[in-house]
Parts: sequence; C-alpha cells; structure tokens
Amino acid sequence: MVVHVLGNAALDTTFRLSRFPQAGETLNADGASVALGGKGANQALAALRAGAEATLWAAVGGDAEADLVRRALLAEGLSDRGLTALDLPTDRSTILVETSGENRIVSAVACARAFDPAASGWAEEARTGDVLVLQGNLAPDATRAALETGRALGLRTVLNASPLDEGRAMPLAPAAVLVVNRGEGEALTGESEPGRIARNLAARGGAAVVTLGGEGAVYTEAREGAPRRVPAYPARALDTSGAGDVFCGTLAARLALGDGFEAAIRLAIWAGALAVTRPGTFGCGPTRDEFQTELEKDDA
Repeated sequence: MVVHVLGNAALDTTFRLSRFPQAGETLNADGASVALGGKGANQALAALRAGAEATLWAAVGGDAEADLVRRALLAEGLSDRGLTALDLPTDRSTILVETSGENRIVSAVACARAFDPAASGWAEEARTGDVLVLQGNLAPDATRAALETGRALGLRTVLNASPLDEGRAMPLAPAAVLVVNRGEGEALTGESEPGRIARNLAARGGAAVVTLGGEGAVYTEAREGAPRRVPAYPARALDTSGAGDVFCGTLAARLALGDGFEAAIRLAIWAGALAVTRPGTFGCGPTRDEFQTELEKDDA
C-alpha cells in the first residue's frame, strides 16, 4: 500500500542559539544551515524510510529554490513527480533552536495555501487501502475536500492537525486518524488532560493520538474507547523541530504496511525520540537501516 502525503515542501533556514532573543533583541547564532523541510516533505521521507512506498504531493514555486527542493527529494529516493509548479515563491521557514532543543518556527506558505490537491493527480493514482496524510498547511477547504475524496476512494486518512492557525477552522472530520500534540489538542477541545483530549477528538469520529513529547502518547481507537498511554523512549533532545513529522510519517507507513494501531504508535514514538537527538527536520529521523534493526528487535 502507498502513503500519499498531501502537504508542503519548503526550504528551512535553521539558526542555533544559546537562548531565544527577547523582543527587540538581536543575537548572533552559534550556527546556521539551509535544508529541505516542510511538514509534507518531512512526513513523506519518514514514511519511506519506515518501509512504505510514499509519494509527496505539494506545490513549489517557479524559482531556483524549487530546483533545490526537487534535488533534495530525489537524493533521498522520493519522486518529484508529485510537485506542482506555481508562479509564486517557494515556501520558506525560519527555525530558531535553543540549546535545550526547543524551537520557534515562522513560515511563509504561499505555495501551500494556493495548492489545489484535486488538480495534482493524486486521486487518480490512489488505490483502496492506501493511506492519505494531510497537515494544517493547506487551505481548509482543500484539506476537507481531499479527506472526503480519500474516504470515498477507500483510503485510510490521517490528519496531523498542525500547524494550527488562529482564525482558520481545522477540518477534523472525516479523518480516520487524527494526530495532535498536547497544545493543539487543548486548543481544539478546551481540555487539558491528554485522555480527555483523545476522547473528545475521537467522539467526532475515528481514532485520536495525542503526542506528549518526552511522556510518550495517549490514544483511543474508537468513539467509546478508553484512552491508552504508550510510554516514551528516553532521549536527550538536541532539536525537537522535526520529531512530530517523523512520528506522523512513521505512523502512516506502519498502518499502510498492516501493523496494529498500538504497534505503529510505539514505533513512531521510538522514531520521534531518535529524531530529537539530531539537527534539522528533513531526514532527522531513523534511516532505513535503523528502522530495520528496530523492527528486527521487536520480532526477536
């Protein structure tokens, strides 16, 4: 089964700092880098490395930055055939990372907001049983329409409700699996306790996963199901900015490959824990070999 990721691809400029600047303050960074990112690209690569066939469907600009995006995808074994070229600047993100590993991110997402998945050709390639993954970067109407199309085609749909923008409604239904972190879950439900968040979201239909960083995750598979907690893997955080994407991409891949829900979550938590120990977002998760080694441990 194929994982179809409808999302965004961007160039990330990351600055590493001993602390975040205060309002009006200028700090010199300890280091800086430019690399491929964007939640869609990050999740597609994580899904590919976790063992699934994966395709990224996204929009890029008609500029030199788009060529960098294409080359980075191809270098990692992802196809660029799902990219739509628009007469806009390729999306960019600036990421500030503190010594503790915490991050702050600002993104320019004109291509993602203008992207029309219905015109990209993904639905013509999708087959019953495939997994469809979306995030919060596309226009809400486009996200809702893609989820409805995925359900009609018999796909398992996964919505990572991130980023959440003020004033933009997140179309939570009809996603079969909804993935949020604690802050996003609280914003969507008004609840603060992870189990209550999961129950509230699952009551809208489908399964819900609430990621808790160093505390693991809480999930429920059904509207009436009792929330269950999956413990974290110990990790010393260097950069947390890509961990959520690695979690979501890994989860989607393992569901596509037929893993049970909790088994997929456990592997996704492990992958996210490894991701926080590495810099950057695109490719910060486990390699194919690392995934294989971990899966062989579980089979032993």
